[in-house]
Amino acid sequence: MGIKQTEAGMYEKGFDDDLSPEKLEEMLALFPTPEAVTDRLLGLRDEDGFTDMKRGELYPEVIGGGTRLRRTIARVYGVEPVQAQPNFSCNGCIDTFLAHVQRLELTDRRRGFLVATPTYFRYYHKVEALRMSLLGVPLGPGYEYPLEGLLAALRSGSPSCLFLVTPNNPTGLPIPDGQLLQILDSVPEELDVAIDRTCANIDPEISTREIIARYPHKRVAVFHSFSKYFGMSHLRIGFSLFSNRAHAAEVDRYVPFGLGLEALLRATYVLATGGELRPGETILAHIRQNRDMMRAFLNRRDDYSCSDFKSNYAVLTLPPRVSSREFHARMLERGVFVMPGHELPVPDERTVRIHTGGPPPFMERMIEAIEGWH
Repeated sequence: MGIKQTEAGMYEKGFDDDLSPEKLEEMLALFPTPEAVTDRLLGLRDEDGFTDMKRGELYPEVIGGGTRLRRTIARVYGVEPVQAQPNFSCNGCIDTFLAHVQRLELTDRRRGFLVATPTYFRYYHKVEALRMSLLGVPLGPGYEYPLEGLLAALRSGSPSCLFLVTPNNPTGLPIPDGQLLQILDSVPEELDVAIDRTCANIDPEISTREIIARYPHKRVAVFHSFSKYFGMSHLRIGFSLFSNRAHAAEVDRYVPFGLGLEALLRATYVLATGGELRPGETILAHIRQNRDMMRAFLNRRDDYSCSDFKSNYAVLTLPPRVSSREFHARMLERGVFVMPGHELPVPDERTVRIHTGGPPPFMERMIEAIEGWH
């Protein structure tokens, strides 16, 4: 089920090759030295008139940074601090939530991870690692969300949890608000539900604050990340919000200790100055421009098709004569990396996943590579 890892690494040449000492030095020069950061922070402590003889190093800033971010999230979304849980981006939120669900599976009769498929590849890997069952409900024609199929699965089974990924990764399509609320209205009060809002959405959507306030009697969590909203994937920061305080307290025991200080500070600043987390305008503009370019390409090339993405990713369907292996190899020759369908947890030789939230010149290069090949 997992992506195969070669001896060379999981990714393409250049992603995880060993770096020469010179290249490492050049890359490290982009960042402040540890000494510069420590000296400046110790200077700020002196200005505030305190000396840390309790923990040492920069633990007060790290511990305080986590508490401060939690408090800021709680204030912005109108919840108690226990319902606002910072984590290592969305993947950390996933790991923490599923650690809690796994405990439920050990003590309950519920079995299985219910989700519309295809879905984010990490879900397949994590569910397999935890020895859970993945209860997939296939998306409909044109990647339409399978509302009736999902509701039927809820009625007929006893899943351990329900995950609603919106916008979907890999298709880039959101769950319409009406359908999202219909599902949340229908779920049993004892079911653990996670709404994965990692990816940006160019369409208006119901706010997370409104969702959280609407379901205090249910066990609903919403995952947010700064990665796809602001291009901050290198900082690995995000958070979970919970509609139900008791549910939040159960999950809180699994929250990791000590996130990165820079990530904590930047995330706190974004929320403190901007309020409820929304995608940055740069990311949204990129998605819209890339969508226009893809539509123009499809008008010229009716042998290709693409999910009508509104987010950071899309599924590109290849012509019948081209496999994902061949497409991937051809793109590599031109220095363009895509995620080929044959390497996904549920292999598909007919498609590739593409990133649609990057600068438009990236999309231009891929389209030029395709048209230069054929």
